[in-house]
Amino acid sequence: MTHQPHYSPMARQLFGQFLDQEIDRDTLIGRLQEMELQLQADADDESEDDNLDTRTLRIRVFGGDTLGMSIREIGQDLEDLTHPNAQILLRGIAFGLAEDELEVHFE
Repeated sequence: MTHQPHYSPMARQLFGQFLDQEIDRDTLIGRLQEMELQLQADADDESEDDNLDTRTLRIRVFGGDTLGMSIREIGQDLEDLTHPNAQILLRGIAFGLAEDELEVHFE
């Protein structure tokens, strides 16, 4: 995974707004998808291949998170906020924001 330091502050802001209930799940997911499309477009501009870039945005919620989560995985986990997976993710996001560890990666 390649860290994207210029996108990480935007992602932290989005997740903070979500936790503060300033934006809903659909808005969060939509903005993350826009970020992913921009990363893909940037990668396509830099690539000399004519193949479309199939890399995806991954969110590393906290420092010990080695795999990160895709937008789809985040959306699924946050679909039902009462589900244990959602509660675990929300705690992880809160921890990652508090410790300034939440990062955007692209693979």
